[in-house]
Amino acid sequence: MTTIDYLTAILVFVTSIYSYLTFRMAKASEASVQAVREQSEAMLRPYVSVSSYVRPQTTVLYLRIENTGRTGAENLRMSIDKDFFQFGDAKQPDRNLRTKPAFVDTIQSLPPGGSIVFALAQGFIIFAPGADATVVPQQFSVTATYSFAGKQVTETHCIDLRVYIGSEGERDPIVEELEKLRKFAEQWK
Repeated sequence: MTTIDYLTAILVFVTSIYSYLTFRMAKASEASVQAVREQSEAMLRPYVSVSSYVRPQTTVLYLRIENTGRTGAENLRMSIDKDFFQFGDAKQPDRNLRTKPAFVDTIQSLPPGGSIVFALAQGFIIFAPGADATVVPQQFSVTATYSFAGKQVTETHCIDLRVYIGSEGERDPIVEELEKLRKFAEQWK
């Protein structure tokens, strides 16, 4: 074997190492680009959130559906897994959240910051001893399916109203003082 053969063998070995390292760098770069793409999508996409809350200064619980993302949620379809009759009024079929247009029809677009709010009932109705869970369930799920940038997302939000049992709403001292002034002024009419 000649010197040229040894040098050729070393050159082939070094070239193969170089090729392998270049291949690994290309794969790492590709993964990095994919991670940046996913991160960018996560920052810009719509997020439909569903949550319950108590209206300040009242005992009324509400359900809020809101797009907290940065782009519109297109072709939004929502469904609720149980009947929920607002304020426990099962005699009025139009009080059933499940039959409201927001849960039956497709919403073409819910813009960023857009929200839909439904009054549920007062706590003393929902949490009454012997309250009918088929009329005012304390737990239910809302499923939202929507699309953006050619992708479709389905998310299920579990709502558990039981967390409000025994809780107390925050009181605003200014509102309390204004209420006292209103009552005082009514006495002088």
